[in-house]
Amino acid sequence: MRRSLLGILTVFLIGTLLGTSAIGCGDENGGGGGKVKIIIGEITDLTGPASPAIWTLHTCLEDWVRYINEENFIPGVELDIVSWDNKYEVERDIPGYEWVKQKGAKLIVCVIPQSGVILKPYADKDETIVVNLSVNSGMLTPPGWVFGMSAPHDPMVKALMKWLHEEDWDKPGEIPRIGIVGWNEAAIITQKKAMEEYCQDHPDQFTYAGGYITPFNTMMFTAEVKALKDCDYILPMGFPACTFIKQYQTAGYSATYLDVGVATAYRGFFARQCGWPALDGWLSANVTLYRDQDTAMVKQAVDVLYRYHPDQAEEIIDAGFSYIGGWHNLAATFEILKRAIEQVGPENFSQQAYYDAAINYSTSSSMWEGYPTDYGDFNAEKRYLINYIDIYEFDADLQDLVRVNDEWYPLLW
Repeated sequence: MRRSLLGILTVFLIGTLLGTSAIGCGDENGGGGGKVKIIIGEITDLTGPASPAIWTLHTCLEDWVRYINEENFIPGVELDIVSWDNKYEVERDIPGYEWVKQKGAKLIVCVIPQSGVILKPYADKDETIVVNLSVNSGMLTPPGWVFGMSAPHDPMVKALMKWLHEEDWDKPGEIPRIGIVGWNEAAIITQKKAMEEYCQDHPDQFTYAGGYITPFNTMMFTAEVKALKDCDYILPMGFPACTFIKQYQTAGYSATYLDVGVATAYRGFFARQCGWPALDGWLSANVTLYRDQDTAMVKQAVDVLYRYHPDQAEEIIDAGFSYIGGWHNLAATFEILKRAIEQVGPENFSQQAYYDAAINYSTSSSMWEGYPTDYGDFNAEKRYLINYIDIYEFDADLQDLVRVNDEWYPLLW
C-alpha cells in the first residue's frame, strides 16, 4: 500500500513538472499557444466630457485586438490591451504614459489630439511608439516617434474652406462671413489659426468674423453668440458645439455650421442634445467613410461589429464616425505592426521595428480598395497618415450623415 501511494505521488510530481515545463516553453514571452504576447497601451477618455464620442472607439480597439487574435491576422502574435482613462484632463496623460509602459505596452494608442502633443517629448526621448488616432500639428514636428493615423486639423480646415468657396457658397458678388468658437485646447487653437490664415490669404473669398476661445468647461456662450451673430459659416468646435448651437438659434440667429471630423463622431450624442432639425445642414470634413459607403474597409468594420456586438451594433453605428472611422485608423496601425513583425519575427519585435515599418508605410494593400491610390502614407519626415478629406452633411430628413458627393479633396496647407 505504501509503495503504491509512493508510485502515485511520483507519477503526479513528474506530470506536474512536465506540465509546468510545457507551459513555460509555450508561454516564454507571455503569450498563449507558443505565441508572443504584445501589449497595446491605450490612453483615452472613458468617463470625461469626450467619452460620448470615444466609447465606441474604445470598443473598436477591443474588437480589432479580438479579431487579430481570433483570425490569426498577425501569425505568431497574441495582442492584449491595458487602458488608462485620462478623463479628458491634460494632467493625466503623462501618468497614463508611464502606467501603460510599466504594464509592458510596446505600442501606445491615444485618441485625443492633445495627448500626442503632450507625450511627444517623452516618446521621442524614450524612443517609444505613440499612435494618435486624431492629429494635431504640434505632434508632427520635428518628426519623431508619434504617428498620427488621421490628418491634422489645420489643413483640413483650409481644404474645407476651399470647398465651401468652390462648391457651397451660392451668392455671387457677396463675401461670406466666417468664425470659430470652442474651448481652450490644442485642436481649436490650430483650427482658429488655419481659418485666420485662409481668410488673410483669400480676402475675396471670406471675411473673418473672429475666433473665440473660451475657458475649458464653458457652457454659456452669450458673448460669443453675439459676436458671431452675422456669420454665414461658423465652426463650433468639440464637445460644447451643440450647446453653442442651441444658444445661437435661441437668440434668433442662423448660420451653416462647420466641422472637421468631430461633430460626426458625436452624431448620436448631438442628435439627442439638439434634435435633428437644429443640426440639419451641418457640413463636416472627414478623412474616412461611414456606413453609407460600400468599400471593403467599411464592410469589414460592420461585419465585425455585428459579429461581436449583435445587440449593440446599431447603437454603436448611430453614435457616429468613431467605430467605422476608427476601424480605418486602426487598420493602418495594425497593418504596420503586422509588417514590422513579418520583417523581424515575433520574438524580435521592438519599437524600433515598428518605427522602421511605419516610415515606409502606405495604404497600398487590398484593404484600401476604393480609396485614392495616395490616400495615406508616412515617410522619414511625414508623421500624419491621411492626405484627403471628404464632405458629410447632417440630414434631418434622413436623420443621418450623408456624403455630399463621391469625391476626395486633398489637404490644403
